Amino acid sequence: MSIWTCKAACLGFVLSLAACDGGFDIGGLGVSRAAPDQILLADGLVVAGAEGWCVDLSSSRSVQTSNVVVLGSCAAIAKNANAPRPSVPGVMTVSVEGPGQKAPPADALESCFETDDGLAVLARDGNADSVRLLETKRDGEMLYLHAVDNSVLPGATANYWRALFGLNGRLVSVTHLGIADQPYNSTEGLAALQSQIEELIAANAA
Repeated sequence: MSIWTCKAACLGFVLSLAACDGGFDIGGLGVSRAAPDQILLADGLVVAGAEGWCVDLSSSRSVQTSNVVVLGSCAAIAKNANAPRPSVPGVMTVSVEGPGQKAPPADALESCFETDDGLAVLARDGNADSVRLLETKRDGEMLYLHAVDNSVLPGATANYWRALFGLNGRLVSVTHLGIADQPYNSTEGLAALQSQIEELIAANAA
């Protein structure tokens, strides 16, 4: 598998968002609120936040056929202490490639991230030496990555979980990045990621 595929799969890292190009088609979902709990992408896919997670419209980006949706605490985004908040703090990103960019098999993705080129894609600074892959898990054709990136920006945890999978003919990457001063354990981080994936799949069920 080419490194291009690895790069596409890892687009959703919140610390390396690209510039906005065209924005999102958000019609019909009532997202005039500052903290919507879901957003409709131009290609028809719905990105819905799990309980306590809302879309950060100011940080989410659309670049050509790729979309990166950033999710944060509804309370923080709405600036309303009474609004919902996730049980595990942090930032969630959902990266979606356009129709036609199908997910490679999970075993091929896993092999890719065992290489220096694959590890470099996972690092914010693009340096394979900055990243250590702690573990990988496969659930059918879904691949989970548990990694440490020592090049993250101050305030973020170096330890994070990511999942890569296919959804309605698209390649999707979901990442949960924690906040350094609000620590949580690995099990909690994985559970938060899985809850978001379940919500995303349910929102796009036929």
